[in-house]
Amino acid sequence: MVHSIYYASQNTMNYVLQAFYSDFIFDASLKLKTNPMKQFFFSVAAIATLALFSADANAKIWRLNNSNGNTLTPAINANFTGTLQEAHDNASVNNGDTIHIEASTVSYGSLTMTKRLVLIGPGYFLDQNPKTQVNRSYGSTIGALTILNPASAGSFVSGLTINGAVVLGANKLVLFRNYISLPNYNYIYLGTGNATNIDSIVIRSNYIDGAYPSASVQGYPSTTGNVTNFIFSNNIISNAYNTWCISLGGNVSGTIRNNVFIGPSPMSVYNMYVVNNIQTFSSNAGANQFFNSVVEFNLGRTAAFFQTPTGTNNTISNNIVNTTPGFVATGSPDGYYQLAASSPAKGTGRLGQDMGAFGGQIPYALSGLPWVPNIYSLTIAPIAPGATSISVTVSAKSN
Repeated sequence: MVHSIYYASQNTMNYVLQAFYSDFIFDASLKLKTNPMKQFFFSVAAIATLALFSADANAKIWRLNNSNGNTLTPAINANFTGTLQEAHDNASVNNGDTIHIEASTVSYGSLTMTKRLVLIGPGYFLDQNPKTQVNRSYGSTIGALTILNPASAGSFVSGLTINGAVVLGANKLVLFRNYISLPNYNYIYLGTGNATNIDSIVIRSNYIDGAYPSASVQGYPSTTGNVTNFIFSNNIISNAYNTWCISLGGNVSGTIRNNVFIGPSPMSVYNMYVVNNIQTFSSNAGANQFFNSVVEFNLGRTAAFFQTPTGTNNTISNNIVNTTPGFVATGSPDGYYQLAASSPAKGTGRLGQDMGAFGGQIPYALSGLPWVPNIYSLTIAPIAPGATSISVTVSAKSN
């Protein structure tokens, strides 16, 4: 059996990062066009310093597979066979390296990062969507993810199931195409826990199951420093409790764009550009709270989401409210939230884009397949006795 076959290259990662650069600039240009008097623009310097995301020319790719001694015979010959923390801590793994975290039924444990790394898993909901991986029975699961050390700035995490709290407290971090399952009292935190400022955190194209009893996305406790150029984009986020889905203070500024918010939880944010989002609910919901924000081209099931939210000093325009989003409402947990052909959110976002997670420049990808090629089918023809060759058919696609 073939397990978790996917390939990464320097050129592939650079392509990914260039797309993120262009999207940062796109967000910045929309802010400038929308309201030049607001005080939360992306600076040219901030965009330029995104080059820190770039992988090193001499970076290495490592394989981590903890299935040895569990379900595979013969065992996988990976570089590392233990926890993700052990692989991360190995002296041979250097800043800029990539670790492929291969599919396994066993969790790779929690991780506290002190290095700048690219972490890539095989995706999630692999048995729910077509053309995912050869092995569709399971993906790669880790526990809590903590990135507070300044040396981990520029890290990139994709394709994993994260089952625990996520702390993002270093510069230029990207959390891309992951399934984030937040147990009760576990949240996605932004900030350092002190007065240190951080810049450029991207949470993009993730499927997020919200937590109880507080906001799924919130500031890290005791953080007094500023978090600038925060992008929360193309995510599907649910919260079954009537708390907050996102609650951020005045020290956080950035963009909330092309997301689908599910459940009864409103948001409370400051200094944000809020555009192309869809917000629906399953029961009674309170009003969103915006402060010093631009809120436009969103769709809400109630007027209190985007037309008559509470707050002060906002610019609110071109929102569709009291309207059903018009999802396809079938298929995989994430595919359910694709827009139907008749959806009022199709083509009615900013610049004629679709609203929701599947719109924009970098749409949500089903199953969170990482942005590297993957093999989803491998067929080996019967081998006749004495044959000198075999016939193998491999099907692959880019993501």
